[in-house]
Amino acid sequence: MPAVADSINVEEMTGEDPEVAAMLVELTLDEQEHYTHPHETRDQVRRRLRIQATFSGENHLLVARNSQGAAIGVCWVVLFDPGTGLEGELAELYVRPEARAGGVARMLVAQAMELLRRRHVTFASVWTRDANPAALAAYRSAGFTVSDQAVLTWLPIDDA
Repeated sequence: MPAVADSINVEEMTGEDPEVAAMLVELTLDEQEHYTHPHETRDQVRRRLRIQATFSGENHLLVARNSQGAAIGVCWVVLFDPGTGLEGELAELYVRPEARAGGVARMLVAQAMELLRRRHVTFASVWTRDANPAALAAYRSAGFTVSDQAVLTWLPIDDA
């Protein structure tokens, strides 16, 4: 008996496809039931989804400077829209060791959050280590929480 996969052809979509758009709407509606974030209606999901082959993004580097004008901290914010609405990531947060524990990280993250709100970002994420309590505190003070979702990563490392 042949496997089902033997009769399936996988291709990369080019152009628009209403069947694909309908599947992505269904996926979004089904998945939102598993989370506590605000739910969207079918029409809201349809209006928000823009399926496209390419997208672009923006880099925003927020710099904290001391009274002499020297850079003492940076928060790198990335904005992009893969077709599901504008998303953001606080890609990097760094404060020089001599300026730590003075609220600089919280100030940078607060400014990043203002940018996300001003741009009507629909989803934002941040990555850090569990063993980085200062960064965790700065992110949590801005409203970031541990996600309900499992985050799996892949790195191009040889398995040899």
